[in-house]
This record gives sequence, C-alpha cells and structure tokens, in this order.
Amino acid sequence: MAVRPRIAARRGELITVAVGVVLVAASWIPASSGDVSSWEATAFRHVNDLPDALWAFLRVPMQLGSLAGSFAVVAATFLITRDRRLTLATLVGSQAAYWSAKTIKEIVGRGRPTVLLHGVHLHEAVSGFGYVSAHTAVAVALAAALAPSFPRGARVVAVALAGLVGFARIYAGAHLPLDVVGGAGLGLVCGTLARLAFGVRYRYPAA
Repeated sequence: MAVRPRIAARRGELITVAVGVVLVAASWIPASSGDVSSWEATAFRHVNDLPDALWAFLRVPMQLGSLAGSFAVVAATFLITRDRRLTLATLVGSQAAYWSAKTIKEIVGRGRPTVLLHGVHLHEAVSGFGYVSAHTAVAVALAAALAPSFPRGARVVAVALAGLVGFARIYAGAHLPLDVVGGAGLGLVCGTLARLAFGVRYRYPAA
C-alpha cells in the first residue's frame, strides 16, 4: 500500500534536487560577475532598510543557520525522534551545506553588501565573501532533510524558519538577495541528497 506514495516521494526529492541545482546555477552566473544589478540592489534596500527594532526578533532564529545552531537541531532531532537515519541525514546534509558554501565563497569571490553598495545598515559584524549565504544553505538543508518526515503543520514551520533565516541575512546587511538564492539552492541539494543517501522514511497520511 505504501509503494506508490514512496515512489512519488522519491520522485519529489529528485525534483527538489533539480530545483536546487537550477537556483545555484541561476544565481552563480550573475553573482560571479562582481556587479550588483539594479533589481538586486532595490530588493536588498527594501529589506535592509526595515526598522532597526526588527533585529531583536530576527537575531535568535537566524542562528538556526549557524554551525552551532545546526548541531543543536541535529541533537534535538535525535532526542525527539530517536530516528538514526533522520538524524544522520540532518547532520550530513547541514554539514555538507556549510562546507560547500565555504568552498563556493572562495571560488566566486563576491564581496559583501558593504563592499558593493553604499549606505548599508549592518546589524552584525561580517567578513569574507558573500556568495553563497552559508546560514541560508544550512537552514534550508535542515528543512529539506527534516520537513518531509514531519506532519503538515510542522513542515510549514520548518520551511518558514528556513525562509526567515535567509530574510534575516539580507536584513542584517550580511548578504545580497542572490547570495540567499544560491544558499537556498545549495541547501535543497544537500539536505535532499542526504535523505536519499540514508533512505529516510516518510510519514504518510494513512499512518
């Protein structure tokens, strides 16, 4: 009875990986030019110019995309689910996203918003290159690894938190929109491939 849902789920994962690859490729090409297009600069301003008071609400959830935050999520996954495969997928997916992002940063060499634009509101100290956003990559990888195994309501929360991390990185002045798009694509690839590699089980409506 579960064969068809399982096949559909695996097909969905492959589609998710393809979407992630497209997002990385579509953002990598313009990001590697070293320029910031007018639409990207405008989009950045709309988010970065929001009131300073918003930082108090974004600072903590943004840490889900940090290295320490990812380990906390992995530990919580095991303590709550006791599912070793899901825990390993979460660990490997988030770590792959983090270290891949670090490598891509060095390859592309795109500067941070403070280097490429004037009048950036910087809410935290940042250094190094901007593309891709490692925080976004990690947060999306965690969501991609975990969400398919969650009930529907929890899936929405996982996806929303991942999106919030990307939004927060732009608001903080740490990344431009294409940095976040590339990070999201990388996270989708890493988190989903980790699920496939460890054969993580799914929750089905019939269950």
